[in-house]
Amino acid sequence: MSTRQIGEVYSPDHTEYSEATQYSYHDGVHDLVLFWRAPTAEEMAGFRSQPVEFALYVQQPVLFLLFRIVDVCEWSDVAYNVHLLSEVVVPTNPPGDRARVQLTLVDASNGIVRAKRVVGMGPSMTQAMRHTLEEQTALPFSRFDYEALVQQAYARYPDSDAMLKDAWLAESAESEN
Repeated sequence: MSTRQIGEVYSPDHTEYSEATQYSYHDGVHDLVLFWRAPTAEEMAGFRSQPVEFALYVQQPVLFLLFRIVDVCEWSDVAYNVHLLSEVVVPTNPPGDRARVQLTLVDASNGIVRAKRVVGMGPSMTQAMRHTLEEQTALPFSRFDYEALVQQAYARYPDSDAMLKDAWLAESAESEN
């Protein structure tokens, strides 16, 4: 889980980012970072307080985590594979457990953390994520094939709303703070 606090630089290696989303699983936490250029006060307040929804679409070896923050951002998605990180780690959540998701909002224009919160995935989504990430560890990984499958998915689904229609599972998160 990122220890960067609100007002701090997200990474000392970067002061500017493209608008994007980054997902990873490490240290027992699903980490979702949104890079938005100059987020407004209303967007930051909504990021911290509005309901969050998650959905999962899988085209192995690619997991697409779909998410939206009600009244703040529409459905968006981020592609992931456990082999993208140098250390391959998967969740160990037992059935019935709720995984933690750390959400971080970074101002893409200057790299400053603007908002943070932690939400809990429901038990079904927690297990679906765990199983999907476990499956990825057993599959051979080629960065080239992974990128090709990501591009194929984006060619098939012009936006996250279209991908959502074929998602395996969708549910609301529960606020933890």
